[in-house]
Amino acid sequence: MEMSSDSDLEKILVLYALSRIAYLIALALCLTVFYHGSTTHLSVIARRQVSTITRANVLPLTFAPPAPIHLGQHKGARILYLGNVSACLSRSSISGTCGGIELKFEVYEDFDVEYATKCSDVTLCSNTKGFFKTLAEDMVSLAENNDWLQEFQKIEDSKKIEAVKNNKEITDALDEVFSRIQPIHRGKDARVSHERRLAAQIALKDEDLTKALGLASQAVLRAPMTGEEEVIDGGVSLALALWLRSEVLLKSEKHKAALEDLKLALKERLPAKMRAQYYWRMGHCYKGAGEPTRAKVSYELAGRLLASDEEAKKRLMKDIEALDYTVQSRPPPDKPAITVAGGAKQNMPAMSKLLKITEEQNKGRYAVANTHIRTGDVLLIDQPYAACLHTDYYGTHCLHCFRRLEDCEDEAPVGCPKCSAVVFCSVQCRDTAVSTYHPHECQYLDLFIGSGMSILSQIALRIVTQAGLETSLAIHSKYLSNSVKTVEGAVLNDIEGVTKKSKMKSRKERLNRSRKGLKSFTDKNKEEDVTPDVKVEDKMNFEEKLELKSAQFYSLCAHSEQRKGADYLKRIIMAMFLTECLKKTSFFKKCERENQFTAEMSICEMLVRNLQILQFNAHEIYETLRGEHLYNGSKPVYIAVGVYPVGALFNHECYPAVARYFDGSKIVLRATRPLSPGDVISENYGPHFLMRSLKDRQRSLACRYWFKCECIACKEDWPTLKQMNTSEPPLYLRCPNTDCAVKFSSNNSNLTSKCMKCFTPIDKELMKINLDNVNRCIKQYQVRNERQDALISQTETILVSQLTEILIGTVKTTDDLRARVVQGGTKRRSLNSL
Repeated sequence: MEMSSDSDLEKILVLYALSRIAYLIALALCLTVFYHGSTTHLSVIARRQVSTITRANVLPLTFAPPAPIHLGQHKGARILYLGNVSACLSRSSISGTCGGIELKFEVYEDFDVEYATKCSDVTLCSNTKGFFKTLAEDMVSLAENNDWLQEFQKIEDSKKIEAVKNNKEITDALDEVFSRIQPIHRGKDARVSHERRLAAQIALKDEDLTKALGLASQAVLRAPMTGEEEVIDGGVSLALALWLRSEVLLKSEKHKAALEDLKLALKERLPAKMRAQYYWRMGHCYKGAGEPTRAKVSYELAGRLLASDEEAKKRLMKDIEALDYTVQSRPPPDKPAITVAGGAKQNMPAMSKLLKITEEQNKGRYAVANTHIRTGDVLLIDQPYAACLHTDYYGTHCLHCFRRLEDCEDEAPVGCPKCSAVVFCSVQCRDTAVSTYHPHECQYLDLFIGSGMSILSQIALRIVTQAGLETSLAIHSKYLSNSVKTVEGAVLNDIEGVTKKSKMKSRKERLNRSRKGLKSFTDKNKEEDVTPDVKVEDKMNFEEKLELKSAQFYSLCAHSEQRKGADYLKRIIMAMFLTECLKKTSFFKKCERENQFTAEMSICEMLVRNLQILQFNAHEIYETLRGEHLYNGSKPVYIAVGVYPVGALFNHECYPAVARYFDGSKIVLRATRPLSPGDVISENYGPHFLMRSLKDRQRSLACRYWFKCECIACKEDWPTLKQMNTSEPPLYLRCPNTDCAVKFSSNNSNLTSKCMKCFTPIDKELMKINLDNVNRCIKQYQVRNERQDALISQTETILVSQLTEILIGTVKTTDDLRARVVQGGTKRRSLNSL
């Protein structure tokens, strides 16, 4: 073969150089097309694989350079270019292949990288309070040394915690911090309780019942358990505080609450010398509660203990003679039970049979209508798998059920036996909390608050503490272990077209599985049973629900594959911090020494997973504060956060199909419009089209929940409420074809005979009739408003006239005044009837 001349070789080299430049320009254009001209953080996951990319709305762009090219770095991420390039846009990320190397670009970073990072960080800890944010950022800075953080991001999820523990620089720094962890909480103080009790007595003497009740409650909550501090009050500070509060409650006519305090005082060793007064006051409570027979028995017991006090016995006899046996106890008001419309699904009891769960690759699992749904139908009533009260409401709401304490008429608040930081609405709520999660959290509550950890981090811990060590390890091995994946059998059976795997054959088999995996939970709850005749079958049914909710919870999305190394590291550090706190409580005390390390690693892995799932699947829990009017002045108040495994399956739309509210800690979803079979049953994650613009909604959802909303309100860019409140809002009519989304402006005089998109014929006469109907409805609405305004003005005139007559003395008699007031009331009723 003849050698080429030098000039020919130079030409080849020039052509080769030009070809490389062309490839670089082409790749830049490719990335620009996919990102619509915006600057985007590019991440490269170097996984050699053969991938087929099919997306109808993406045009594949392909290039073929002769050799691998290193494109450099962009915002710290290496960009490689090897062989053919192709890419596609999905709901939450852009991915593709470059010569067998998979490229992945997160959609949320296409909007605002800094805002997305802040949104993720705030789900873990506060940006302004506490020490954890600084600690996490310091650890991330250490991890960036020698590009360790970039290598960490490529490690499999199951090995990430081990990788952190193997990094000596990080572990040494964390060990120094964790060594200083110690219990920090507001404990009991008999001296403070004594002082509050004396102050309450002074307020009671001044007949300031509200102040007296507050001080007495503080005395109860700060009092130590009986016998712990005998120097003050002989060790019965709690009994004396309960005794005083019962007196305040009795004078406030809260007879049942006073009775409960008396019973608790007797259990806490109320001094024997006060027994006569005890039964006497108990008689007053029963009398006020409408139970005269029990009141008489209590009075008689008091009489036997009065001994030789004849004056007291005479007063007691008057109380007995004053009993009215015709008075009946007032039953509590019946609260209408809320049930799902159409009955509950068998495998998802929280959900109505009117719905079904379906699944798509880009949308995941979501709810759709299974049949016709009417406005107002209750579609979901779900209990939280775990929930935590916001720390701002520790003193005003029950820690366990979130009930507002001032709404409790039949019981007064009680506290934890060990700490004074939290309150419970009843003994039942207290005993449930103390027998499960609270002992593992109690001593570190102030440390948690001081760390700045978010309420989602608290729920991540609560999921572990409420189940206990043995149950948590069982759940970990069943749903988080790499070798065992059995979530499909319990969770995915409702999905249309999905094979029902590992289906339990009978109720007996389900009970046996529950007994094996959740034995420790049963043992813990034996002490808290308030009714000894509870059937074992009922208790096992509760355990079935716990197992089912665990399966449902750990099948929720966590987006681990999209998570940046720094974010993942921060969550691991939080999990390690919480695990270290659990180690210093009694949580691991029953664990054998040789299994201690494995158990700690499993709990840490569980906490990391919980933190990831909760970021996208938790719900804020609200209560409604009533104003003077039933609607006007009322407002929702955010008091807690919970995770609802079934409720989390409802996807977001900016024009939601349901309204969400809460009954205690239960979430309730009601349909807000009629729905047909196959319609998506969507709720709203916050950004509503009426209140926020398209750009604002897209940014918020992409950065907070890591997806791009493609609902009809976003696709058609519906106007906000502010935009619609113009003097002459535009009126649009839809295409006659219900499957077509095209709209026609009513101001368009040159209306075409066919739809420009689907070519459906347009009947101009029919369009005119529809437009007339719409205008007639608008006119009727305006007339109704005018009538309402006129009636309001007329009623105000009548009331002002009546007031004037009263002031100048023209109303001569009471009957005349009553007649005029009735006349005004009739006008007001006619107004309300509108």
